[in-house]
Amino acid sequence: MPWPPEYQRASVDFEKFMLAARDHAGLATTNMAWNMVEGVLHAFRRRLTLEQALRFADQLPPAVRGLFIEGWRPGNQVCTVGTRTEMLDEVRSLRSEHNFSPDNAIESVGFALFAVLPSDAFARALDALPLELRELWSGVGTSAWNLPASSREA
Repeated sequence: MPWPPEYQRASVDFEKFMLAARDHAGLATTNMAWNMVEGVLHAFRRRLTLEQALRFADQLPPAVRGLFIEGWRPGNQVCTVGTRTEMLDEVRSLRSEHNFSPDNAIESVGFALFAVLPSDAFARALDALPLELRELWSGVGTSAWNLPASSREA
């Protein structure tokens, strides 16, 4: 059996993911998008049970999955979802002196996942999330979310 295509093209898919996150967030470089992506993935992970996190991660492309689980301590207590503003503050606290996460950071990472995942895998990823997190990405995939942040009304 040949090695699976998602592993053969892992770096290409990861670059596509990072470019989509960067562009949707309106950031200038993928270096600027890095802290945003890591911050959002880890903020989501902290709010998932072990089973939810594994079900979610199973839908991600290999490199994104690696970033999602990087540094994870599964025994840690699951955080409450809280407000979108609290989550965004948490995202921005990651290496805050080099963090350029815009107001649409959470949505931008959702959009980037939508851009690289088959629609059925994106739906399964959403299904793995608790309702409060799923709602943060509820508009992902609609025509308004397909526009760069600078083209959408706030």
